[in-house]
Amino acid sequence: MRYLTVLFLLIILMGCTDEKDECDVAPDVSGSIVKVEIEGLEDELFAAGTFDEMMSFLTAHPVVTKEFFGSELYPSDSILAAELLSRVRNQYMDSLLLDTRAQFGDLSGLEAEFEQAFSYLKRYYPDFTPPKIQTLVTGFSSSEMFVSDTLIVIGLDFYLGPESRYRPPGIPAYILERYEQSFIVPAVMLLYANRYIAEDRSDNTMLADMIYYGKKYQFAKTMLPCTSDSLIVWYSGEILDNVQENRDVLWFYFLNNELLFETNHLTKQKFMDERPFVSEIGDKCPGRIGSWIGWDIVRAYLKDNPAVTIQELLANPDAQDIFNKAKYRGGS
Repeated sequence: MRYLTVLFLLIILMGCTDEKDECDVAPDVSGSIVKVEIEGLEDELFAAGTFDEMMSFLTAHPVVTKEFFGSELYPSDSILAAELLSRVRNQYMDSLLLDTRAQFGDLSGLEAEFEQAFSYLKRYYPDFTPPKIQTLVTGFSSSEMFVSDTLIVIGLDFYLGPESRYRPPGIPAYILERYEQSFIVPAVMLLYANRYIAEDRSDNTMLADMIYYGKKYQFAKTMLPCTSDSLIVWYSGEILDNVQENRDVLWFYFLNNELLFETNHLTKQKFMDERPFVSEIGDKCPGRIGSWIGWDIVRAYLKDNPAVTIQELLANPDAQDIFNKAKYRGGS
């Protein structure tokens, strides 16, 4: 245990940025260390040299077969197996596999990131049971990630980063920016947040949506206290700096246009969904800006109510209550 504790502290220090204010205050987790071992399925997939071996791979990994290779789109698994056998023999796929190995190595770096996140998650939620984690190289199949309570599967080839000669096709450039290794664990934590957030489904206001996403970001930041906010909220550092500097302008726009209690789905989409920019506000305003403001409100709430724990925040379904107690005034 002493060895694991020291190792974990080294991982934390290595994961922190040079800026001291980048790390949120976090509790000691030496009593809840979670060990992670990632199973790389790519070697098994590419080692399948016969039809029977490929069929055995598909049978052994039903989630991968369905979620990554879209088995439901094929008349039978045998047809899928024949297609995959041809795919892994392709010279392009061999190059993609080599590039992925060069980028991710023995997966120890990714394991360390998951160990940090899961150890904090175990600290805050002792009933948490770490899922099995597997990786895969698919040649940019139909999915880049699958996350459930018991299993996480990551398509590593999607996350090779901007310098890679291979990039997943058909993804808008402003979204493609987040397809690199540093975004993987924050993305998983954002998905895991859904399991712990209580919400009032009768509240269809934009404010409720904003607070919900604010909780998701705060959950991820709590489990990854030394991870940059830009990796959690999926904004570049430049964009994040810009929205932070213009809190007042953004908040005035939301208030002036009475958006907080808007329930029209199409109107909410403009401020909550993925867009290269929110044209209604300006070409420097990134998509999902309502979600970021929701996080700013949640942080103001926690700052003004320091006795509230992350568990209590997530368990509170009343967005209006959180907003009222946040006393949020934008940048003021």
